[in-house]
Amino acid sequence: MTYEQPIRYRDDLEQELPDEEAIVSETIALMRQTMKQTFEETRHGTSGTHAKSHGVVTGRFEVLPDLPPELAQGMFAVPATYETVVRFASEPGGIDPDTAQRARGAAVKVLDVPGEKLRDGWTSQDFLLNTWPIIPQGDAKVYLDAIRARAEHHGHYVRTVAATMAKHPAPKGTLFDRTPNIHPLAFSYYSQGAFRYGDHVAKFHIAPATDRQRELAEQTVPAGASPGILSEWVRDFFAGQEARFEFRVQLNVDPQAMPIEDASVEWDETRSPYRTVAMLILPAQESFSPARRVYAEDVMSWRPWHGLRAFRPLGSINRVRRRGYEELGKWRHDINARTEQNPTSLQEVPA
Repeated sequence: MTYEQPIRYRDDLEQELPDEEAIVSETIALMRQTMKQTFEETRHGTSGTHAKSHGVVTGRFEVLPDLPPELAQGMFAVPATYETVVRFASEPGGIDPDTAQRARGAAVKVLDVPGEKLRDGWTSQDFLLNTWPIIPQGDAKVYLDAIRARAEHHGHYVRTVAATMAKHPAPKGTLFDRTPNIHPLAFSYYSQGAFRYGDHVAKFHIAPATDRQRELAEQTVPAGASPGILSEWVRDFFAGQEARFEFRVQLNVDPQAMPIEDASVEWDETRSPYRTVAMLILPAQESFSPARRVYAEDVMSWRPWHGLRAFRPLGSINRVRRRGYEELGKWRHDINARTEQNPTSLQEVPA
């Protein structure tokens, strides 16, 4: 198959918004406000997004051999096998029942990755993925309106979405109609925003790679199910079998049609399909032990800016995340009287 030539990365692909630092500061302040409200309700500090875990599993991240030059970038330049930790969760910052239709997330932390990092002392490459392929609020300014709505309608997810959509309608087919309430292991997950990919620019994606996982797409959460049914399903699955995901890359071939500063635009897969560069293999295990859940939620951190300079996050929403994850993560660890720690090997992850 012949592919279009990917664009070359260059610094001026990013264009900072007017008053961007003020936008970032207000976004962080409002998210801290909602996190404090959740704390007052639960007496526990949770993440501002993806607060509720459905499973935390360990496994292998296997980079494929013989990748073409445009895909053999950064940690994908040579075949290798890395240890990895994956957390499946729901998008909101509150603890909603699993019967509620929500975007879901998968955070993938690949351990002990060689190469120059975005900050000294970091050793992992984190990929934060969502069941929505885009961020409907495409830049930091519009995203701030969504965070204002979240603060105004704290605890009311549907009202928050409705208020945001009333001001900034999203393209049909990107929200609830593309978020069926199914088994977390049946979803595909997306990076949404753009990232540097060595010499190029890309988005990331994982897709179920076994027939059993794909079959689970037919298993929807029934009305009246227990509020924690998704963690029960994930635990039951991993009690007797492994899960596999293909890790894929979509290269940017046209910065006008595939904008970097507007994360609400879905890149055309007919022009640049997702291409597999690695396999994520998660063997049978206990996925929801109390020790592992607490370690993943309260001790570890999961951040798109944890990683290689070769995979630097791009676009204004990713620039919000740079400060946001750092400052809000510190607040969460402090309020829970926890010291942030991230594993360098799976031996450090509780069973």
